[in-house]
Amino acid sequence: MISFPEIDRIGCKKSSFEGVVFDFDGTLADSMHVWDNVDRHFCDRYGLVLPASYSDSIVGLGFEGTAQYFIDELGLKMSVEECCEKFNELVYEDYRSNIRLKPGAYDYLKKLAARDVPLAIASSLNVKLLTAGLEANGIHDLFRSFSLCDELSTHKRESTVFLAAADSIGIEPERCLVFEDIVPAVKSAQRVGMTTVAVLDDSEAQDSNTIMHVADGYIKDFTQLL
Repeated sequence: MISFPEIDRIGCKKSSFEGVVFDFDGTLADSMHVWDNVDRHFCDRYGLVLPASYSDSIVGLGFEGTAQYFIDELGLKMSVEECCEKFNELVYEDYRSNIRLKPGAYDYLKKLAARDVPLAIASSLNVKLLTAGLEANGIHDLFRSFSLCDELSTHKRESTVFLAAADSIGIEPERCLVFEDIVPAVKSAQRVGMTTVAVLDDSEAQDSNTIMHVADGYIKDFTQLL
């Protein structure tokens, strides 16, 4: 087990782990504003109206799950594959050129890598967008594995992607630390014994008051851990 004194400082009851699993959107990256805008642009383009419950309904669903929501709930007349492709076209350039990491995230990842801590990603993004965002910020090679909801046919309301991430770095779930920014994902990771740290975000997708109480600890940004 590896000691994480910085996690002890933020009030987590457990501070020794064998590996760390990170979400990307809204956790490592300041990227959720892209999705807040692209959803509206997409709906304007295809004549759809977002209900007031939209943000809560899609939290943690991933690319394909969100596409299915548009088809089932909003009456979008295209396949899941076509919908995902249209979303990709709208946001790829942002991930390749404009998405930046949250304060302290790069330095904290480098600090963990220097200590030879196994790092994994568990994300709702598809591989093209995730790879673009990671490479644009110079952190792709710091991670040993990438577990993606779409590739596992799951979403973050379930624990599957977190179990896959832990397994991919050869670590039991209860020995993993997870950084996340949405309540359903925090709960999913906790259900399989993982310790969770919430990263606060200003996006519409995050219920900040709830996540601060649900997670084992929380930070405003990664500078608190340096």
